[in-house]
Amino acid sequence: MTRRRSVVVAGGGIGGLAAAAGLAARGFDVTVVERAGRIGAGGPGLVLHPDGMRAADALGGRVGARIRKAGHVTASDGVRVLMDSRGTVLAEGPVGAADRRPGAPRVLLLRSALHRILLDEALAAGAVVRPDTSVEGYAGRGESVSVHLSDDTTLGCGALVAADGIRSVVRRRMLDDGPPRYRGYTSVRGRARGPAFGGREHVVSGRGVRLAIVPAGGDALHWTAEITSPPGVWPALGGPGARRALLTALDGWYAPVTELVRGTDPGDIAVTDVHDRDPAPRWVDGRVALLGDAARLVVPTLGQGAGVALEDAVALVDAVVSCADIPAALAAYAHGRMERTAAVVLRSRRQGALDRGADPAVEERRDARTGAAGRRNADRADVVGREPRPRRPGRPRPPAAGHTTEGGKAMGTPHIVLVSGSLRAGSTSDRVADWCARRCVEHGATARVFTGAEIDFPAYRPGLEETHEGVADFLGELRRADGVVLVSPTYHATVSGLLKNALDFANDIGGPLPYLDGRAIGTVAVGTSSQGAASTLATLRTIGHALRGWPTPVGAAVSRVPAQPSEPGTEVSPEAERLMRMVSQVVWLGGVRAAGRPAALGAVA
Repeated sequence: MTRRRSVVVAGGGIGGLAAAAGLAARGFDVTVVERAGRIGAGGPGLVLHPDGMRAADALGGRVGARIRKAGHVTASDGVRVLMDSRGTVLAEGPVGAADRRPGAPRVLLLRSALHRILLDEALAAGAVVRPDTSVEGYAGRGESVSVHLSDDTTLGCGALVAADGIRSVVRRRMLDDGPPRYRGYTSVRGRARGPAFGGREHVVSGRGVRLAIVPAGGDALHWTAEITSPPGVWPALGGPGARRALLTALDGWYAPVTELVRGTDPGDIAVTDVHDRDPAPRWVDGRVALLGDAARLVVPTLGQGAGVALEDAVALVDAVVSCADIPAALAAYAHGRMERTAAVVLRSRRQGALDRGADPAVEERRDARTGAAGRRNADRADVVGREPRPRRPGRPRPPAAGHTTEGGKAMGTPHIVLVSGSLRAGSTSDRVADWCARRCVEHGATARVFTGAEIDFPAYRPGLEETHEGVADFLGELRRADGVVLVSPTYHATVSGLLKNALDFANDIGGPLPYLDGRAIGTVAVGTSSQGAASTLATLRTIGHALRGWPTPVGAAVSRVPAQPSEPGTEVSPEAERLMRMVSQVVWLGGVRAAGRPAALGAVA
């Protein structure tokens, strides 16, 4: 008889229970170790966007159907109303139809209801749950892992899945990267009943407070207030104290909002400070893998926490079921998830910064921006949440255009391809691409620059790579790239036709990762017009999405080539700082891809 493989899951939250349900349903012996005495007791509402619902459906069983039944499915014509604190409508936008696909709606439900569904599925599939117990550490033992528990017992297993949350013990043992970072605001959440908002979502923003209200079926409403505050202040108040303090902060606000908070049972109010972490360099230690908040802690501004945890679980289950070699399976799981989740973390962090309005001037700018463009500004802004890594000693050799620059040969070194869209030799775009290549090298990458003259190809037609040496060289570099930086002159607020034609050839990149799938894409607009640059960046990001690049492209606008940072007495200009942040982000995400790529693939993806 074949012995069933065993897995211990640390943590009985959304990600842990989803992984347990999926693994147990596929024949694994699963034990869930949960520090709380009761799983999923209480808790406010949450949203599952279509990506999260697709993951729920992929878990199998009745998970997706039960979520739809337990929650409130957003209507295809649903609308979000954006208001200021006085009740003035700043903008309205659709929320039901946006990115909705057949069978994948947007669903609002109680966190406790989702916990109950996942727990039921895990237990029905044969998983065992040990409450009032936590994982205190682990040790690898060749073909197994010893998991040390808080009750002084040890479990042996073939794999440990660490879904033990924001202050994960397993993560600390694996990475020792310190505590999560407070992001400057607190979340106060509750649920109440009332018809005042007409079944439509509302986001109401005031000075230092942003309050979102979502319908949850019938006249039930969930609300979340994000409050700019020093850490620890609001959690110390507890539910009743936080309700009183929030009503004081909302004095003079639009009356239905204050009445909604006043009508909330203090026992139904949850208060937490908001934290996140910079994306981790790795998620796996042999037979141990991080999942959910333990792997990538994300602020709640884009409502992605629960959905991404479900995605993590589905990816892990698929990897482990598909490969008998547990360490290899877990490495494949991490490789497939780290870029996606890093992008979510950084986009959410950026949106949280855009939502804040703690003083009159910032509040006025935020409301003006909201009135002009709606709330979701993260896609239009640079995703630059990480600072550049410290520069290595010594100045690297300048990269020669058209040649590969080596910044090191270590395993996991990312390769970045930079493409200039100006045909004129020595143009500003060419020199900006060269400048960015230098920064890539300083950050530990290799870089290849294609000048505009080098991508002056004939009009795209399939198969030209076979007869055109330049196209073959270009596509070969794109295939081995871990990240791509596109540099275009603004050309009257559009994108260089030369660059667009060259990128059309990405249609010929086939194989397991077609187009630029899985690559980070950075974007640079070169020109003196800020309006033209913004339009060019938006178009470049659209092109990046069409080529299946990930994440949403970071970008920068420059009017000239920045000075080299190593030149004596040189002050780093805002444009140079922006470019360096963009390069840092692309190289870091490229490094994640490079670290997870099997060495046998060589230069061809």
